[in-house]
Amino acid sequence: MESVGIPEGIGLCRGDVQSLVLIVDDRVVDFARAVEAQGSSAPDGISLIDVISEWRFWEPVIDATTTLLRAEPERVEGWQGINDVCFDAPVVPDALLVFTAANYASHTAEAEASEKVGQQVSTDSNQPYVFLKPMRSVVGPTDDIVKPRDVQQLDWEVELAVMICREGRRIPVEEAMDYVGAYLLCNDMSARDFVRRSDWPMFSSDWFGQKSFDTFTPIGPALVPASQVPNPETLRLKLWVGDELMQDGIAGDMIFSIAEQISYVSRFTTLKPGDIISTGTPSGVGMASGRYLDVGEVVTLEIPGVGRQRSVIVAE
Repeated sequence: MESVGIPEGIGLCRGDVQSLVLIVDDRVVDFARAVEAQGSSAPDGISLIDVISEWRFWEPVIDATTTLLRAEPERVEGWQGINDVCFDAPVVPDALLVFTAANYASHTAEAEASEKVGQQVSTDSNQPYVFLKPMRSVVGPTDDIVKPRDVQQLDWEVELAVMICREGRRIPVEEAMDYVGAYLLCNDMSARDFVRRSDWPMFSSDWFGQKSFDTFTPIGPALVPASQVPNPETLRLKLWVGDELMQDGIAGDMIFSIAEQISYVSRFTTLKPGDIISTGTPSGVGMASGRYLDVGEVVTLEIPGVGRQRSVIVAE
């Protein structure tokens, strides 16, 4: 598996003090130092939330800075290789984390064939099915994933996510893509043991139970500006367990488009800058074959041009 570069983006580096960095072709540099080299001014201690809250100002600055530094990297000092730093998830603390279920026909088909879900998934609905995940489940792109002691059926889901850059409510589908600020990579981990609960037969499934454990939402490493992803439907989503390729899908196979998902979510709640919508997973999850993750295994996710993750499964 060769490393896939991120053309440009921003991320959060972990250290004694969390720092905002600019990512350019598999290298990173301090964000403020980079934009100042381009001629823009960044406030002292500029944070991720500062950039996201003024995304329409900062996105062209990021693009211009990247173009300059790609041609003249010597204009700024302090470059590091992307594999030489440790990233936190590029998520603001109060972000809404919305996930879309069964949004690829191939995944829906494998879910219907699984005894864990049964014949409850339908592609006939004209509206997405979404759920929330707690912020406390979020970890960085190379952090360990903890296998809870009461979970035997630990599953994976590679997903393309979008970061909202404008506040909006009841957003029309035809305007929804204007609210996408950046794209990012997400792993929507699941505990399939908790899909159904026999003690609550009147409810079809337990989404909180299967999705909300600590470390179940690795995100990152980067926020890649929407300006750098003109055709998100062409993005390819891949996931390996060890060296075995398990998922390999195209974002264009979504049942509900990114715009339709944004519009639907905004019908119920006001979307704000920094909110994240993760848009579903293609086929190839463990539930379909009964092959689940065990302690010591390594999960690698990749969307070329958006990023790569590598997580080790550890015991609670």
